Amino acid sequence: MKKPLFFALFTVAMLVLPCLVSAQTSQTDQSSTNDLSAAIAKAEEARKKASDFESPSYFPGEWEAAEAQYANAGSVKTPAAYNATADAFNAVFKLTIPLYAQAREDEIMALRNNLVAAGVRVSFPEVFALADKTALSALGQYEIQDYYKARDFAAQAFLMYQTMLSAHDAWLAQWEIKERGFERYDSDNFNRAGEILNDAVAAYKAGNYSLSQENANEALIRFNLVLSVGWAAYAELRFSLAEAERQAALEIKANIAARDLFTEADSSYKTSVIAYDSQKYEEAAKRFIDSEALFAAASASAAEKRDNAAAAIKKAHEIIQKSDETARQAETIMKGRSK
Repeated sequence: MKKPLFFALFTVAMLVLPCLVSAQTSQTDQSSTNDLSAAIAKAEEARKKASDFESPSYFPGEWEAAEAQYANAGSVKTPAAYNATADAFNAVFKLTIPLYAQAREDEIMALRNNLVAAGVRVSFPEVFALADKTALSALGQYEIQDYYKARDFAAQAFLMYQTMLSAHDAWLAQWEIKERGFERYDSDNFNRAGEILNDAVAAYKAGNYSLSQENANEALIRFNLVLSVGWAAYAELRFSLAEAERQAALEIKANIAARDLFTEADSSYKTSVIAYDSQKYEEAAKRFIDSEALFAAASASAAEKRDNAAAAIKKAHEIIQKSDETARQAETIMKGRSK
């Protein structure tokens, strides 16, 4: 009776034991798979972070070595290999982050200093203070080692300063157009640019800095087009005035009577024409103004010399007449004595 029971138990054990062994093997395999997946994710995250903060640019040799470890880990596919790869990328990142942060700070400070020098901080204190606050937020995030937030705040601060610079340049162009009266040469672009510049200000106040910069840049482009048209028209006007003054100088013979001044004026005039023909209208206009003034000076000098010469001739005639009168009087006296 006992023997059949023994064989029954043995049979059951033989059936159950492989299942237990298989379950344990599956658990071990799953644990290994999980460990490998975690190590891969760790390496990928470290690699991405180092890449995001430009480690390949700052430390190319160390980056290439870490990349070689990464490729090797992909071949052997063990948690240890991937963990070592993660450590390698993290080491490169630690070398990179101070340099990356300093480079961003230098960019921001250079742009900020340009704005301060241009008087933007004084003219627009509230707007400037908002950008400064954002820059300080970037510094604060860096100090607590939240590097991605620090990067985002730094990028936003840089964009805000850039937008202010574009808007300020557009405002200066608008002011110059008004001062010179150039708006009449291209009123459509001038009016539209003014509207877009107002849109840029509204977008900035709403926190949409990308749109604000886009609008500010478009306004600046349109204002510059107005300036180009205006300078071309103004250069043409100054060209005609300088040419008229040159002809007047020639008519009065200033090229002879005031040779040095006329030569200087003519040299400036020819340089102006070259600039005009090269479509350098602003330069040409300013040079034509100088030429015109020099031709006028040459004419004045020639006129003065002519007047002086005329006065001298008149005086000479007066002296001659006086001498003739004196001679006649003397002759009369002599004739009277001879009688």
